[in-house]
This record gives sequence, structure tokens and C-alpha cells, in this order.
Amino acid sequence: MKLVLDAMGGDHAPAEVVAGAVDYARATGHTILLAGLRQAVEEELAKHDTAGLDLPVIHAAENLAMDEKPAMAARRKKDNSMAVGMRLVKQGEADAFCTVGHTGGALTAGHMVFRRIPGVHRAVLTTPFPSAKGLIILGDIGANPDCRPEWLAQWGQMLSIYAQARLDIAAPRVALLSNGEEEGKGTELTRAAEPLLRDLLGERYIGVVEPKEMIGGAADVVVTDGFTGNVVIKLGEAIASYLMEVIREEILARNLAKVGAALARPAFRAAAKRLDDREYGAGLLLGLNGLVTVGHKCRDRL
Repeated sequence: MKLVLDAMGGDHAPAEVVAGAVDYARATGHTILLAGLRQAVEEELAKHDTAGLDLPVIHAAENLAMDEKPAMAARRKKDNSMAVGMRLVKQGEADAFCTVGHTGGALTAGHMVFRRIPGVHRAVLTTPFPSAKGLIILGDIGANPDCRPEWLAQWGQMLSIYAQARLDIAAPRVALLSNGEEEGKGTELTRAAEPLLRDLLGERYIGVVEPKEMIGGAADVVVTDGFTGNVVIKLGEAIASYLMEVIREEILARNLAKVGAALARPAFRAAAKRLDDREYGAGLLLGLNGLVTVGHKCRDRL
């Protein structure tokens, strides 16, 4: 494959992004096109052994900073690294685009470069999310903090189609995330979206779920606005990391527990893998005429 990576996206770009691209190219043999400021990217590449790797640098004169308003910045900076990278995919020179930069910038650039699939109101950012029964599909997870009811209804349909392929489920159960099951609970947005979801999806829509039911695997697809979804995944990541650290600290504080931990090491590793958000990859921006993924910002490993 030929993949385009936004070399200027993320809190530690381009250093960590380039390092990740080198590791991935070496592990897979894929071509990784690095879109960004040529001099800065080439300086980082020079720090690594890239012999035999295909890592062409595609110059982008501008980049979208994390503290900029994404819609305005993306429109003003026509040659930002996201837009330059996406245009390569649109022109057929690459297969997919990925950034670990500004989610709102990726959404705006995606709408501008690829355009939406006909009939789609708004692209939705989604990711697999672990539950007690396996994986569920959760969206939106940060691209659209302010939403309209009809967007949520359409996302339910789009995410259901994605879940059929991603989870291999013929008729995914779709639910709306809320703070209670009782009638009238939720925000004005969720109350307005519920009848639209029911009309659009019929029996596939199973109603609202609370977070505990979502984690319990009561639904295969959970729909929410981008603000709530982003809080959910960040809280989930933080809790998982905290739990693993607490377990580690308590084991190291007891000599007998260290012996037991040595015997249980395979189980601990398996549990850590299930709870590690990196196992589920970047979020997929559904609804565009091109493949766009938005990854987590670079951070220390667990």
C-alpha cells in the first residue's frame, strides 16, 4: 500500500511521527509518504536508518496548529499538510491518509478535499471500543462536538453498515448513549434524535443505553455527539491506564504478590492488551469520498 501520513500533526511532530513512520515502513514494507515541511521532515529522517525503506517527503508549506480554529485555519491555509496529503489520495497517488493532529482540522480538510458521499449530512469519526462481549462501534468520538438530531440518526445508519463489515454482524443493534433509560431523560439533542433513529433503523434501533450497558455489550453500535464521545474514550483510556498502574504498584509493594504475579504474567499481559487503546487503531472518518483516519496524539506507552 501507499499511505500518506501527516508529518506535522500531533504534539510531538515531526519527530515522533517520523519515527513511527520509519518503524511501520520497516515492519510492513509499505510506502509511507510524509506530508509536511520538507526541511523539518528530512532532518528527522536523517536521524534514522532508512536504508531500503520507501519514505518520500511531500512538501507542504503550512500546517494546522493545535490551538487554531480548525475551520478557519483549514480554509485560510490551502497548502496545509492535511490538505496536501489528502489531495494525493484523491488524485490516486496513495490509498489512505492518516493524521494524529487536529481532529477538527481533519474533518474540515476532508470535507473540502474529498467532499461528502452524496446524501451524507456530516462525516462521523468512529472507533472500535472494548466491551464485556467484545468490540462495539462508537461514534462520533470528537469530530463534531455540536450536532443536529438528523446527524445522529444518519450516523446510526452509517455506523451500522460499518459494523457489519468490521464486526461481521449481519444486523447490528444500534443504541443512543444517554444518562438514563426513563422517558424524557437525556439532552434536547438525544430526545430529538431518538424518534429519527427509530424511524430510520426500525427494529435495529434498540433505544438508549447508559455507559454501564454500553460497557456490558448491550449494543453493537453506540451513537453519540462528538463532545460526549470524546470524553468517553478519553475517560476509558485514563481509567484503563490507571487500573494497570494501581495493580502494578500493589504487586510491587508485596513480596508474596510478586511471586503470584510472575505466575500470572501471561494473564496480566493479555488483560493489558485488551485494555490498551492502541490495539484498536486510529478513528475512521466515515462519510467522505476517500479514506481518512485520525489517530491519538503521540503519548508515552503504558
